[in-house]
Amino acid sequence: MPDLLDIQRDLALGLLDAEDGSRAARRLVGDAGLLQRRLAIYRANAAVTAARALGAAYPVVRQVVGDAFFDRLAQACQRHVPSTSGDLFDYGAEFAGFVAEFPHTRSLPYLPDLARLEWAVHRAHGAADARDWDRQGLAHVAPAQQTAIRLAWAAGTAVVASAYPIARIWQIHQSDFEGAFEVDWSVRECALIGRDGFRVRVSAIRAGDAAFIASSLAGAALGACLEAALAADPDFDLGAVLGRLIASNLVCGFTTDKDD
Repeated sequence: MPDLLDIQRDLALGLLDAEDGSRAARRLVGDAGLLQRRLAIYRANAAVTAARALGAAYPVVRQVVGDAFFDRLAQACQRHVPSTSGDLFDYGAEFAGFVAEFPHTRSLPYLPDLARLEWAVHRAHGAADARDWDRQGLAHVAPAQQTAIRLAWAAGTAVVASAYPIARIWQIHQSDFEGAFEVDWSVRECALIGRDGFRVRVSAIRAGDAAFIASSLAGAALGACLEAALAADPDFDLGAVLGRLIASNLVCGFTTDKDD
């Protein structure tokens, strides 16, 4: 008697690729031709669902490459990196890596980083609301403890660094963008992604700011974050950056080592 996992695997492969259709059909009862036609219907529906799910997560990538190419890209991704979750919101996490290896997107070298940015935007949309906190508490931390401060970040906050102007590319493809549709391709950008109320905002930030935020998001204490920021940008201004982050509700609390 065949193992249930083997049956499920054969059926799943048959829905992903027509070449595996006969492998799936052998698990079913009925006329072989009819089974193949029915599997083709399910296969087409699965491809459309995958394309729609990826299109929802990567709307700017879709605009850049065009609808027809994106649908073929989504189908190829579905075959090589199938979903591992029953929640379509989780589908697409591996898309940037797939795009980086896909031979037909090599002429758009910025596309994988743009996809990384869009996935961060997608996850930020579904992130939990930032909690309220007593901002005045920071001022009461003893000087000797300040380097041990660990910032708490609003869910969905992320930094994506790139050799290309990905924040600008993302911004000019938004429906409410006003201005010249121009990109300076000589610019390297670090993009900050974060929720502001019901809206996700993307902004280009300095290398020092990006190093500071990335270190803090990884759990480093303030002293180590400051060292990383100054190594990336000697002109890094901790007070100014913290003020902006707190005002935009991206920082939503803090702890110190003595709180652990």
